[in-house]
Amino acid sequence: MSEPAFPPPAAAAPAARPARASGGFITVYVLAYLGLYVAVMTPLLASLAIRLQQIDPEGKEAALGLVIGIGTLLNIIAAPVVGLLSDNTTSRLGRRRPWMLAGMPVLAAGAVLTAVLDTVPGVLLGYVVAQVGITFIMTPLLAVMPDQVPEEQRGKVGGLLGFTAQIAGVAGFQVSGALAGSPLLLFLIPALVACAAVLLLVVTMADRPLPREQRKVLDLAGLARDLTFDPRRHPDFAWTWLGRFLIQFSLMFLSTYQLYFLTDHLGYRLEEVTGLLAITGGVGLVMTSVGAVVSGYLSDRLRRRKLFIYLAAACFVVGFVIVASAASFASVLVGSQFILLGAGVFGAVDLALVNDVLPDRERSAAKYMSLAGIASALPQSVAPIVAPVILGIGGGGNYPLLFLVAAGVAIVGGLTVRLVKGVR
Repeated sequence: MSEPAFPPPAAAAPAARPARASGGFITVYVLAYLGLYVAVMTPLLASLAIRLQQIDPEGKEAALGLVIGIGTLLNIIAAPVVGLLSDNTTSRLGRRRPWMLAGMPVLAAGAVLTAVLDTVPGVLLGYVVAQVGITFIMTPLLAVMPDQVPEEQRGKVGGLLGFTAQIAGVAGFQVSGALAGSPLLLFLIPALVACAAVLLLVVTMADRPLPREQRKVLDLAGLARDLTFDPRRHPDFAWTWLGRFLIQFSLMFLSTYQLYFLTDHLGYRLEEVTGLLAITGGVGLVMTSVGAVVSGYLSDRLRRRKLFIYLAAACFVVGFVIVASAASFASVLVGSQFILLGAGVFGAVDLALVNDVLPDRERSAAKYMSLAGIASALPQSVAPIVAPVILGIGGGGNYPLLFLVAAGVAIVGGLTVRLVKGVR
């Protein structure tokens, strides 16, 4: 049998400090992130809302919250387990690559199920399967950064990764608008894009295997202990986790409900909305890119992270206030640009900040990165549950209040970084 077409693993144990990452590796890593986010963001922003409106137009808001909430909750439960297993994988392919490879067919299968099953429980089943595949890929992908990117490059790499979600969002709106009439292609194309991009990283990156003598014995009690962390021992990581959760929580109010905001509150037709949101995302791509790249570069040069988190939170607040008072798409567009600029700044610097405060980087990078990932994923589950309650205040459809609450949450999220002591 011929040898697999993967680069030979680097020597035995993980290095204490990663060597400087090459431009080629960074490019492929960013492309893998971008491809995976196409599969993550397209359902969150458009395709699930379109599919559920086709299936259950009267109960679409509650159905959307149910599907995203349960799917994300499963991701939250599974991610630390996958992270812990990845950290303890002794395969010749390394610690990260086997899990990425395993996730690809699961993601594709989930996309097909979501498209072909024409009931809300069927869509939920398909989305849950797809989330399992995404978790298998995303968890080790997050750990690649602390594995292979040194501190002095994390702001730069974080900046490049920071706007991949925005590019993916623009692509998702374009795909959704073009393929809304074909549910199968609507969900399968983003999944295949993700698999192709991640496969390129898998076959080109070096991935150090864990020596068998360093593998932990994972009994049930040890597994439970390893899936948590003590915030008293790692307060910087805990405060960074909370700030990330709150900022993402505020953002989810807009990203999950902006399609229904434009149709139900401002009166635009569904056929118009995908095009309008693509315009928002296309213009916002510039804002997000500038915010992410410039803030990531400057945070490395200045060796400061907190200033940029404050700036990001301020952009969120201004943007949400504008959107809350919007009477037309033009106002939504302006407010969204402030939010997207803040998302770019935050996404870049927060990712670097998480890596800076990561406990036990050498042995447990995937575990702690998956726990940090929960702070981003949990709002996807909580926000769709909380948002309908807020929307129902005052008789229903209270989108202005929803976005003002988002502004308040963003303020608190930005201020938590003051309590992080180990980073300037």
